Amino acid sequence: MATPSTAPEERSHASYAKQLALIVAAVVVARLIVLALNPLDLFYDEAQYWFWGQNPALGYFSKPPLIGWLIAAFTAVCGNSEACIRSAAPIFHGATTMVIFAVGALLYSARTGFYAGLAYLVSIGVSASSLLISTDVPLLLCWAAGLWCLVRYTQTPSLSFALGFGVAIAIGLNAKYAMIYFPLCLLAYLALTSQTRPLLKRIDLWLGLAVGLLGFLPNLIWNAQHGFITFGHTGENITGSGFSLNPLSLLEFFGSQFGVAGPILFGAIIVALVKGWCSDKPDADRLLLFFSLPILGLLSLQALQTSANYNWAATAFPALILVTTAILLDRMRWKWVRWNLITCAAFAVLLSMAAIAMLAVRPDHPIVSQTNLEDMFGWAEHADELAERLDRIEPDTIVMVGRRYAAGFSYYLRDRNEMMKAFRSEGAPARNHFEFVAPWSEPAAGERAVIISPGNISPLNGARLVGVVEAGDGAAPFRSNSYLFLAVGREQ
Repeated sequence: MATPSTAPEERSHASYAKQLALIVAAVVVARLIVLALNPLDLFYDEAQYWFWGQNPALGYFSKPPLIGWLIAAFTAVCGNSEACIRSAAPIFHGATTMVIFAVGALLYSARTGFYAGLAYLVSIGVSASSLLISTDVPLLLCWAAGLWCLVRYTQTPSLSFALGFGVAIAIGLNAKYAMIYFPLCLLAYLALTSQTRPLLKRIDLWLGLAVGLLGFLPNLIWNAQHGFITFGHTGENITGSGFSLNPLSLLEFFGSQFGVAGPILFGAIIVALVKGWCSDKPDADRLLLFFSLPILGLLSLQALQTSANYNWAATAFPALILVTTAILLDRMRWKWVRWNLITCAAFAVLLSMAAIAMLAVRPDHPIVSQTNLEDMFGWAEHADELAERLDRIEPDTIVMVGRRYAAGFSYYLRDRNEMMKAFRSEGAPARNHFEFVAPWSEPAAGERAVIISPGNISPLNGARLVGVVEAGDGAAPFRSNSYLFLAVGREQ
């Protein structure tokens, strides 16, 4: 039975946890409804992940395998609709919210955990991410879970908590290689913090890290068997076209981070760092800053040297949201917390309304072209037009040109019986997963192959143009015309 001195705090924690759980449940259900009503087609990255889910493996061309497994699990339950494919996003973000609450309650108080969880749930980045399926969705849950286990480990070192963050690292590395920041931040924090430095001498710490790396071993073996194709692709994304100083890219990346966490919250941490603000528990601040600032710093340097996508620093934000919320609450800056929640919640509502209203928006509208949404219009209708042409031609094989077409039409032409291939010139290296697993360079003897290309020149000499599907056909105009070329293999 709880003693009188501890019971009020336990009741307070339970009250905050129950209240947040109800809010999370309501938001997740609302976001699932929005997904069901959202008319936008799959972005071709999403379609590619769905394709991976149809062919479970220990690795894929450009990403580790967890996203494919996750989609396979969800589609086995609710089918292959766009809403089902994306449904893991709001559910996982809801779970991550509760883990962030738990971390905040451990480090600060249930009140801090509650408001930090809310800040994460309605943050602009999470609201947008909840409308899509991406590798960041499982990654952030693994990151938050690993952080909780690490906090427990620093408070009460034990093998179970070490194994906990080890499992989180292992699963996270199979979601996205950015999980590698976690053990690096962990070791840096322990080594550079005098109170925790003795933990580096404990065997259970290293066993936990070993579990994390062992859990990544299957994907590592898969890469070794396939010429380290995923590592090579990731390296190309990082290095880009080579070293150069690009201040505009840095400004673009840094500015985008205001949009990810919310402008008020991200601005607040900058003010706090400049003024030297801290919460009433500076040791907790220090831990969380080790799990956020190095990532932002590294990616800012990356942006300065070449470029960096706005979401590459996503793992910095669970800790950053926690520490910023704690500092603002302890320094009586409640208005900042409140206005951040109001601003982000308003954006979340507007984003949900906009997602539903997209049915009435044409792809040539400025808001579409400025947000790269044009690749989420017209796939289904364009595929129906293509299917009619294919029925008349009766090919044995459908060959797609480029990753965009290969990914998008692997989903939107999924019910056809023909073999689906990706065009890859003889001797050329694979540029995407489809060219890697299903390359096609010329027809076999007697084979009738239709090449579908966004360009009006056949990629294969001798193939003749047999049809064009106009971009404007249908109620939802597609981004480009599709040209159909017929290639017939000579009989031997």
